Formats: sequence, structure tokens, C-alpha cells
Amino acid sequence: MKISRPVAVLLNAYALFLALLLTWPVLQIVLTSFTSDIVFPPQHWSLNAFNEVLWPGLFRSLLFSLKMGAAVTILLLIICLPTAYAMERRRFAGKALLSVLIFVPIIFPVVTYSSAIRVYVFMFFPALRGNFWLIVLVTAMWPIPLVVRSIQGSLANVDVVYEEAAVIMGASPLHTFFKITIPLIAPGLITAAMIGFTSATTTFVVPFILGSNQPTVSLYIFGDVGRLGFVPWIAVEVLVMELVVLGAVQVLYFVFRKQFRGIFV
Repeated sequence: MKISRPVAVLLNAYALFLALLLTWPVLQIVLTSFTSDIVFPPQHWSLNAFNEVLWPGLFRSLLFSLKMGAAVTILLLIICLPTAYAMERRRFAGKALLSVLIFVPIIFPVVTYSSAIRVYVFMFFPALRGNFWLIVLVTAMWPIPLVVRSIQGSLANVDVVYEEAAVIMGASPLHTFFKITIPLIAPGLITAAMIGFTSATTTFVVPFILGSNQPTVSLYIFGDVGRLGFVPWIAVEVLVMELVVLGAVQVLYFVFRKQFRGIFV
């Protein structure tokens, strides 16, 4: 459908406005990192904020966040891959209900079930307070719908005839799954892993409510903001967090984009 020039200009202007609105917080963080004030637009450029950051503490929290992000990503793939496959390739009673229930973690705020788990654990299992694997498990609950849908969408785009042909030629279902299905849905798996890793690495609510024994990078920055308010070197910490997380995601993407298809050969 052809649209008129005024409408096209209006749509382009709206798209540009939306892009600026979404990128403005990141731009503000970048600009504030290189100033000695927090006004916009900046008036005094400086690198002093980088000298104020307590780098050892920040890097320890970053490493802990990356460790948690990797653990959550692996757990999500273990849970969501068979779930997405069953929902897309199999027929079973309650499939429609499961398709609805899987969105429960998104419908209810993460603070709701995190608080419920905190009350239960602190009352009956106090030794698990701040336990790393408990935090990993609860953190993995929220991205489950997104990860399942990402993998399921990739499965929907792969013709089942390839799997059927492998089975007819004598391959077992498990062999077919790992040799045929997994390589074909690699893009969906990579996308799902990125979603899980990013959300887990930058998470704040779950570690905060469950009393993590070691601060994630978000908790570390939150503690600095609580003590000092928003000062320029807080922006440096946020900028470093964003660069590390996005850099890790991009490295994983470029590595697995080329090598994932042959990983089970």
C-alpha cells in the first residue's frame, strides 16, 4: 500500500522521536560520565569521575553478575528448550492451558513471587538465605515466557519434514533432536540465550529481596546511589556495566553464529 508523502514524513518523524526517547537515558549516562556536573546539556567536561570509582569492588560485582548470568542462561535453556519443543511439536491434554499459564511470571511483577519465596525460605529454610543457586533459580523464572516463545518461534520456522526424514532413515528421536533440530533452530537458541543472560546479569529485584551474599553490579551501584546520591562517577559505573554486558552478548553472538551449527557434529 502506497502512502502519501505527508504521512511518510510524519511516520519518519515519529520513528525518530521514539528512537531518541529510547536512547536518551543511555546518552545521558555517557555524557554525565565525562562531566563534573549532572546537568543537561553538560557544561564542564572532565575525566575526574573515572578516578572516583572504586574499581576493585565494581569489578568483583561485575564478575559475580556475569557468573549468575551464565548460570541462569544454562538453566533457562535446560528448562525452556524441551518445553518449547513439546508445545510446538507435540499434542497433549492441557496444551492450550500451558500456553496461557507460561505467561504468569510476566503478568505478576517479579517482586511478588520473589517476596513470597523470601517469606517461605526465611521461615522454613533460613540456611538458604542469600544462597547463590536459589537466587539463580528465582531469577530464571521471569524470562521463561520470553525464552520459550523465542525458541518456539524458531521451531515453527523449521519444517518438521527434516526430523521425519531422519527418523525414517533410522535415527532415534534423541539423535534427531541433537543432530537435526538443534542446529536448525540455532538462531532462536542464541536469541533466547541473549535474553536470559542480559536479564540475569543486570537483575536487581531478586538478589535484593533474597539477600544475596554478594552484591550483583546493580546492587553495588544501588548501594553507592543510596550513600552518595547520583553523582558523575555513578554514571561511570552504570556505563561500565552496560558496556561489559553488551560486549559479552556481542562476543557470544559472533562466536556462536559461526560455530553453533557444528557443535554437535
